[in-house]
This record gives sequence, C-alpha cells and structure tokens, in this order.
Amino acid sequence: MQEHIVEIIVYLMSELRNNHAINERTVHSLSKKGYSQMEISTAFSWIVDRTASERDYLNSALEGNPFSFRVLHEFEKMFISSDVLGYLIQLTELGVIAHDQREEIIDRCIITGMQPIPLDAVKKIVGDVLFNAASIAAPSRRVFLQPSDVIH
Repeated sequence: MQEHIVEIIVYLMSELRNNHAINERTVHSLSKKGYSQMEISTAFSWIVDRTASERDYLNSALEGNPFSFRVLHEFEKMFISSDVLGYLIQLTELGVIAHDQREEIIDRCIITGMQPIPLDAVKKIVGDVLFNAASIAAPSRRVFLQPSDVIH
C-alpha cells in the first residue's frame, strides 16, 4: 500500500511542478487507475502536511548545488541499476525526498544484498523512509500505526 501512495505522491508532485491544477478530475483519474480513496487521501495528506507544517520542505529537499549530481561508486552500481537511480533522482528533483533521504535509501538498497535491487523493492524502501522515518521523532505525525502503538 505504501508503494501506491508513493506513486500517487510522485504523480501529484510532478503535476504541481508542471503547474497543472489538482482537482476532482485528478482524483477521478487516479481512481480509474486503480488507486483506492484511502491511498489518494493519504497522498494528499502527506503533501499538505509537508507543505503546511514545514514551510520550506520542498526547498530544503532541493538544497545543495543545483548543478551537482549523484554519481554511484562501482560498489553501489552492483546494487543500484540505472532505472533505480533515475527513480531516486526523480524523487529528489520533485522534492519528495531530500538528499539525505536518498542516501539512506541507497544504503538500505545495498543492505538488502539484492544485485541489482528491483524497482518494486526500492519503492517499498522509499515508502518506509517517507512514512516511518519520522515515527521515532514524532509519533503523532505518522501515517501508519506501528505494531507497538496503543490506541486509547
């Protein structure tokens, strides 16, 4: 489910970056593609939460020299295909992930030991980083409940 939400976030951020309006047609289009209302709502909530609570989230995600780019070490290339690297660059350019999150995702890809890691597995890692990374620091801001969470 997290992978679907990440796909929706990437789509919405791309639309926003291209100055396209997000409206009922967008939601209807996503529904027709097979995404559930809960997935769509969660993606919208994630975007609104990031832009409302962290005013400079998108700008901070793009910090650094705009002319720099990430080059993989030969060791990293064993685990990260050009498709996966392209996906991570896209997420960074859209402001979905920050540079430090991209590095964390690359590290986690290497730790899996899969050579090369499939894009579907990377999408799961991205979902984990986006939705669970802040869970320790700010449990009230999590999108998903953890097994140890107690609801009163």
